[in-house]
Amino acid sequence: MSQAAIQRFYRLHARIYDETRWPFLYGRRRAVAALDLRPDSRVLEVGCGTGLNLRYILEYLDPEAGTLVGVDYSPDMLRQAEKRIAARGWQNVALHQADAATLDLGRRFDAILFAFSVAVIPNWSAALERACEHLTPGGRLVVLDFGRFEKWGPFGTLFRWWLRRHHVETLRPYADKVRSLFRCVEVERWLGGYGFLAVAQKLT
Repeated sequence: MSQAAIQRFYRLHARIYDETRWPFLYGRRRAVAALDLRPDSRVLEVGCGTGLNLRYILEYLDPEAGTLVGVDYSPDMLRQAEKRIAARGWQNVALHQADAATLDLGRRFDAILFAFSVAVIPNWSAALERACEHLTPGGRLVVLDFGRFEKWGPFGTLFRWWLRRHHVETLRPYADKVRSLFRCVEVERWLGGYGFLAVAQKLT
């Protein structure tokens, strides 16, 4: 899976993403709640896409004190996010087009979210490492994504195939990588391996 292939895929899907993905993206409110945000938190979402999760995050932030930065590799997806932000008049949200694996924003954040994004990033391991570097001591990293569908039998094989066709790789050791980067990590899995939620806190 190459960056160029992902760019082409989301160039075609950006305009229909919101209407076609919502039935599958479970747990996003739970993931945002796990960030444990304050009104003045500085938040980074890696792989923000069209901005579907922005409103969930902004519910916790004071418009005058809290800030939210969204990063995505696809300029086409970011254009949809820009339209969403403009339509709602959000003033404390900034977007950046960047590769998560080489991300360097020159600042740190109190909370970082990957919501159904890490499994799309080719160099996902480096992306998690870069996120860790952008996190303040005491800050939280939350990763929400599809699981391995261990208990789904033949349907699990079918679902993994379908997701791979959409550039989503479900069999990588995402939670193990998070555990290698942080000393304080909790991992929750649900629906027979449909999804997982990893919550980590940076102690130092």
